[in-house]
Formats: sequence, structure tokens, C-alpha cells
Amino acid sequence: MNDRAMLTLSRRLALLGCSSLALLRSGMAVAAADGTLRRGNRYEPASLDPHKINTTYEMAIVSDLFEGLVAYGPEGQPGPGLAESWTVTPDGKRYTFRLRPRLTWSDGAPLTADDVVFSFRRLMDPKTAAPFAALLYVLKSGRAVNTGAAAVEALGVSAPDAATVILDLDAPAAYLPQILANAYAGIIPRHVVAQKGDDWIQPGNAVASGAFMLESWRPHEDVTLVQNPRYHDAAAVKLARVIYLPTEDLTSGLARFRAGELDTQIDVPLAQLDRLRTDLPVETRLSQTLLTYYLAVNTSVVKLADQRVRRALSLAIDRDVLTTKVLRGGEQPAFSFVPPTVAGYQPAFADFADKSSDARLAEANQLLSAAGYGLGKTLQVTYNHSSNLDLRRIAVIIASMWKRVGIETTLINTEGKVHFANMRQGNFDIAFAGWQADFNDASSFLYVLDSASTRSNYARYHNPAYDSLLAQAAAMENAGARADLLHKAEEQLMRDQPVIPLYYGVTKNMVSQRVVGWRANAIDTHLSRYLSVVK
Repeated sequence: MNDRAMLTLSRRLALLGCSSLALLRSGMAVAAADGTLRRGNRYEPASLDPHKINTTYEMAIVSDLFEGLVAYGPEGQPGPGLAESWTVTPDGKRYTFRLRPRLTWSDGAPLTADDVVFSFRRLMDPKTAAPFAALLYVLKSGRAVNTGAAAVEALGVSAPDAATVILDLDAPAAYLPQILANAYAGIIPRHVVAQKGDDWIQPGNAVASGAFMLESWRPHEDVTLVQNPRYHDAAAVKLARVIYLPTEDLTSGLARFRAGELDTQIDVPLAQLDRLRTDLPVETRLSQTLLTYYLAVNTSVVKLADQRVRRALSLAIDRDVLTTKVLRGGEQPAFSFVPPTVAGYQPAFADFADKSSDARLAEANQLLSAAGYGLGKTLQVTYNHSSNLDLRRIAVIIASMWKRVGIETTLINTEGKVHFANMRQGNFDIAFAGWQADFNDASSFLYVLDSASTRSNYARYHNPAYDSLLAQAAAMENAGARADLLHKAEEQLMRDQPVIPLYYGVTKNMVSQRVVGWRANAIDTHLSRYLSVVK
């Protein structure tokens, strides 16, 4: 279009009383009537393979594409998924799942119990390197299989017939349905994996078991899903299309939400939170969740292998200042890795939680001196975080707190996909991270630091005593005794400080009034199959 044509068009628009924003909103109204939901999803996904995902942002998309034996309901409660029902033996060690009749993949191929067995074996196969495999150590021989000590065929999953799946456990785990409802336990198509290998999840190849299918994935632009007409509950799905957009720049993401380009947006800039509470009180959804933000300390780095140094780093951070002066969204200072809101568990708080700020700083100085720092030798560390103004602000404040005890910090920021890859690969000294529970149990947090959790144990923490306590807890049938073992494990964790808990998080979602069906829940999961968009 040349300049003259552009000018003519502009005059016509002016005469019609239109603005670009009005046109945009008009377009969105058409999209809404067509059943399209646009979700601002923070980060570009690194993978859409259920067994390769590593973040909650990837899980949101994958949960729309693949369903497990169990599925989360609209309020975050586990319920029937591909399995219409299940039974549990009196000792709690065997679950028998009955699949729904006539299940099919989105390509029309039958979905059978053999697909389920294949999926669990692939998830636990050490060659897959699944970040969340350790959560399935509750399965019989789960740890042995995942660590290479036993063949995948030894895993406690079997299919006596095409419609029945049996899961055998080493010890009772009442929370198993919550584990199975998560994205990483989604069932994948063995016939497509056999044909396409690692490319099975690419657009054009991917075959879905969930409410939606993968239509396209344009890196750094969007992931588009369309309704799966062969989904077992397709008649109840109100959306024709879901578009996930990466919104790593929260300011830009919020602006797009305000303009009507996005129907939902995960997280908002801290500086705008107070204004949003006033201007958009209905759209601004803040809720408590099972989430801890923390610093992973790379224990494989020589200077950080010293527990005294890690403790000093933790002592020097004033979490009260961080939560009341910087975050101001209802976050609480964290002195344990497991949040106090986790059911049936009393967290093991760091022993300096009740000390004054001055006392903590004094001890930090003493520890650094004992470790050989001071008087000409300065502890220098790098601090990695994703490219985000709020995370940079947090990093700057923490660096200034460390400076009070003589620690020099170099801040490194990268896009989210690169940041998470660096943490997995160990390319950092100290890195900002967050962990949101996959299910409401302390082990959902503590397994992260198990030495076998190679993809989520960013700190490279390896303590045989800690691992042993987790293993004992996993085999413990008495719930109270199990909680005691987990508490002892967390006590060890807080002594060693491979992670430095900062604050217990609050979810900050922006949800348009056009969106129907969005309900706050403890694990902040919102499957698109339960949502709809109105004019």
C-alpha cells in the first residue's frame, strides 16, 4: 500500500469514527464469537512432548493436547480422564483403571491400554531423561527403572486387556491420582512415536489424546491448537481454537491484554499491580498457591560447594524487605522449601528464621571469613535470571544485600528458554527459579532435590542422607511416619542450603470478563476445555 492509499484509508477511518484499537477490538469480538481463546503464556516452550517439558508454561499447553488416566477438573481436583473409573486394593498398593469405551486418538487410531503402558515406560526410561520421572518413583521399581538398575519391563504398570491398566506401587500413595492428572503423565501415541521418533510432536505429525490438537507452532510467535473432534468429551468443549502466545515482556503482555489482544495473561509487572487492583479489579486475579520462589546454588561450582558460603548467601537476604517493599502482592517470606499451606505437613524452617536481620548479617560475615573471604579476597558470583524487568529488580536488590557482606555479584539475564536450559546444563553460579507443586504433598517439592532428579535438581545437590530419607518416606505406609521422614529430609536441605527459599508465591493472572469458567485453585491449573469466550 503506497502513502497516498494509506492517507485515503486513514481519512475514511477518521470519517467513520474508527481507531486502530476499535478495529482490533472488533476483530477480537469476531474471534470470540468464533470460539477462539488467546492466552498470554509468559515463555516460549522448549518442548511439547509430555516427557520433555520442564515448566508450568509448557504444561498448560500440553494439558490441552494430552490427557492422562486422570485429569484435573475445573477447580483443580483430580477426576476421571482417559480412565472412566478406578479401584484401589485395601493395602493401597494396586490401582486398577478402566479405560473409557471406544477411545481413539485424534487420527482415528484406537487408544488402548498398551498406549498407557508404553507411555509410562517411556516416561521412566532413563534414556528419555524426563524431568518429572522421580514423581513416579511411587510405582513399583520406579526408582530402579529410572536410574538404570532395572529394565523398563520391571516397572509396576501392566495391561491385562485393552481396556484395563494396573499400576502397582511399592507403598500406598493416596496422592497418586493427583500425580496422574499432571501433563507429564499424559498418554502419548506409541504408533506415531514408532514412526516419527523425536519428531512425533511436530505440527503435522502430532496426534492428540486431549481436547485439542496441535495446528501450528511458530517459534516466538504462537502455538495454535484446534478442537479435537474425536476427544471423548468433545461435545462439552466450547472453544474451537486456543492460541498460546509467549509474553516474556510482562509490560508488553499487559498492554496487549488491555488492548483486547489477549483474553488471559500470566503474571503482571510489579509496578502496575496497585493500579490494576483499582482499574481492573475484576480482571486482576490474585490467589495463594503451592509455589516457592528460590535461588538454586550450583553446588558443582567449587566456591559454592562450601556449605558455609551457601548459608552466608541465604543469611544475607532480607526476605521481609523483598516481600513488603518490592513484591507487595501478598507473597510471604520463605524460610522453608515446602510452603506452610501444603496439606498434612509441617515445614522444616531454617534455624535462622527467627533471628534479627543484624544477627543474620553478623553470622554471614563470620561464615564468609571462616571460608577464607575478606581481607583482600572477595567472593564473586554470577546471578542468572530470565529477561524480565521485575526479576532484574529482584536481582539488583539481592545483589545489594549481598554487597553488605562483601559479596560481588554479576547479573546475567537471558530469554526464558535459554535461562531454563542453562540451569538444566549447569551453566550458572546462582539462578532464580520457582517451583509450583504438581500435587498437594510435601514430596512434590522435596523430590526436586533428589540426586536422581537430574533435570529438575538445578543445584546438582547430592546428599546420600537426604536421598535415603526420601526413599524411606516413599516406602512408608503410615502417613504420620512418612511426614516425619519428609520433615527430616527438609531439615537436612535447610542445613545444606543448595537452594535458598525467597518467598512463597501468589499467582497473578489477568482474565478478561469475556472468559467464562476460570476458577482459582491451589495448583493454578486452567484447562482450556473448561473455558469459553463470550462477546
